[in-house]
Amino acid sequence: GYLYLTLGDRGEMPRAQNPDDHAGSVIRLHDDGRVPRDNPFVGKPGWKPEKYTIGNRNLQGAALHPATGVLWTHEHGPQGGDEVNVIRAGVNYGWPVITYGVNYGTGTKIGEGTEKPGMAQPLYYWVPSIAPSGMAFYTGDRFPRWRGDLFVGALKDQMLVRLRLDGEKVVREERLLKGVLGRIRDVRSGPDGALYLLTDASNGALLRLEPAD
Repeated sequence: GYLYLTLGDRGEMPRAQNPDDHAGSVIRLHDDGRVPRDNPFVGKPGWKPEKYTIGNRNLQGAALHPATGVLWTHEHGPQGGDEVNVIRAGVNYGWPVITYGVNYGTGTKIGEGTEKPGMAQPLYYWVPSIAPSGMAFYTGDRFPRWRGDLFVGALKDQMLVRLRLDGEKVVREERLLKGVLGRIRDVRSGPDGALYLLTDASNGALLRLEPAD
């Protein structure tokens, strides 16, 4: 099996585009710590062989797609520009060269804009930010209409976000429980078919969502 690690840029934006730095990237290892031979930068001079991607800002959630096994992530943007991405080997996700966010407070431009050849566009993004935290694909049977949907916790607006998918395209966003439970730090699809939420507070709680009927 593989172990995926998500590393932010540690508040130093240029590190996310440095091939010889683990910051701002997804790392892929074997479960015993070895570097997979088919990692995209193995044997490439000046590149860390553990790196699987480059150009990520501040990854907060990760989940393997239940049908394809592909890793999906989301990350905080700066002021605006939170992203959902499908993780592919060797892809440059752009930060800080391209982003849909702006500098905190001043609202000034970061990098070169929102698009650049050779850099991936996010699958989905939020402006303004929702501060995503935790994510899971729903695989249970208690909520049949939600099966296969992607759920994302949100710290800023204290809500649970449901993203309806058609393959690798978001076709609908629904915002649930806004301001009801507090800051949602994590979300999981449980083996009993329920959705489990973890709130972020000094008196935080582990909560189970079940159908009303």
